Amino acid sequence: MSDSEFDVIVVGAGHNSLGAAAYLQRCGLKTLVLEKNAVPGGGAISESLGMEGYVHDTHATGVVHLQGHPILTADELELKSKFGLRFIHPEISFMSVFGDGTTLACYADLDRTCADIARYSAKDAAAYREMVQFMSGIMPMINMSMARPPLPFAGFLGMLGNMPGGNDLLLMFLKSAQDIVVERFEHPKVQLHLLKWVAEGLTCSPEQKTTGIAMLYLIGLSHEAPPGVPEGGMLSLSLSMIRCIEHYGGEIRLGVKVKRIINSGGVARSVELDSGEVLTARRAVVATIHPHLLGDMVDGLDPALVAKAGAVQLSDFGGLRINCALREKPIWKAGQQPDDCLYINLMDDTELMSFREYMEAMKLGRLNERPIACVSCHTNFDPTRAPEGRHTLYVFALAPGKLADGGIEGWDGIKEERADRIIEWLGGYISNLTPENIIARHVDSPLDMMRHSPSFQNGDLNGIAMFLYQMMGARPIPELSQYRVPGAEGLYLTGPTMHPGGGMTGGGRPVAIRIMEDLKVDYSAVIRS
Repeated sequence: MSDSEFDVIVVGAGHNSLGAAAYLQRCGLKTLVLEKNAVPGGGAISESLGMEGYVHDTHATGVVHLQGHPILTADELELKSKFGLRFIHPEISFMSVFGDGTTLACYADLDRTCADIARYSAKDAAAYREMVQFMSGIMPMINMSMARPPLPFAGFLGMLGNMPGGNDLLLMFLKSAQDIVVERFEHPKVQLHLLKWVAEGLTCSPEQKTTGIAMLYLIGLSHEAPPGVPEGGMLSLSLSMIRCIEHYGGEIRLGVKVKRIINSGGVARSVELDSGEVLTARRAVVATIHPHLLGDMVDGLDPALVAKAGAVQLSDFGGLRINCALREKPIWKAGQQPDDCLYINLMDDTELMSFREYMEAMKLGRLNERPIACVSCHTNFDPTRAPEGRHTLYVFALAPGKLADGGIEGWDGIKEERADRIIEWLGGYISNLTPENIIARHVDSPLDMMRHSPSFQNGDLNGIAMFLYQMMGARPIPELSQYRVPGAEGLYLTGPTMHPGGGMTGGGRPVAIRIMEDLKVDYSAVIRS
């Protein structure tokens, strides 16, 4: 092994690892990024899927958490000012369309949102406003905590308890989203509107304890820093990071699979590729490794650590994704309101009990005849994604990762049939979703998502469950939460399984801070908060 020309080798080119590489390179550490796929981005990716002229988001399809993150608010990596990243912010962040044709929308504007809720319940509108106002006071703290290495778990809880109103906040951390919603809201459609958003964002049942604060955070972001979509598709976010890395002297290599991290004498500075080639970094290796795969990727670790990481809990379920190329834009039976919405949540249920039963069935690996789905038509506000006059349709239908009959491997045999059922069901909401309008489609199951990235075990797009006991200083386990790997000096972990969690959360920034603090690199010219 010869001396490397790189200070840091980064394994994986998802948005977290690209973010870490960009911060490290921007602060003077020469960085090499290795990605097994031909297209970078991990979950922040767009592809044509064989449909010439169309741009489809094939995993994440919007940026929520990152809107309140210094990577955008302070433009620390110059992604917006220098490297071409532009966001479009639809008027409506998310909305629910129910089986009876009624709707409920979350606008960026709080007053409009409350007016929409008041059509069902004036009491619920007042409760929603109170909830958003409560969150506005703590959003800066939460946003900053997500952008830095986490506090130790016990220390964080102690800090909350000593804050004004901290005990109330701590209880919200411990309760389920359903607990909070049922306590505060009376109308079933308002309850379902909020709980479906949690189920979609966390890929878990809203009855799961410790999901309460996540629901409040999603609602707070919708008004403090409304979600947006990168112009030209999610890949635009990843490409802007790559432009930053390359501009400051780093390098990206695609189609390069890392077989293992070489841990020699408790020090990890080298990676072995599938080809047998060994690459060595001068100072650190940063790797996106799912905790279930830690022992497979890194030799010589304490077996107890490997076992504890392997026991980390995955999310309750995942989803089936369908990307369609359309001749004409969807015509909604509910009217034109969905045309201005980023995330359109569709569910036949209008009562909480049937929704709860649906969630429980998915946790048990069972497919319901009536789907629940989130739909986006990006070409309504970004025409660059399709040939002139044509449109795209993105459908994400909640589904078990592991089927009760066949496990995750069973998806290969049923995914097209399930997609047929979902498209048929969507016809109850979209009047022109006919064979004549659908030029082509592509279906990905939870198994396909895991094939794309080992971070998505069993199709879990959040990496691992985002429950309180697997968040902050306990994500994925306390021993790994500071990104370092005990017994492998110089190896740091990143990705959706690490703090701050799944989704577009900007997780590369805190791991870069941790690395630079350990290496005594001055990052104050770039990171000031």
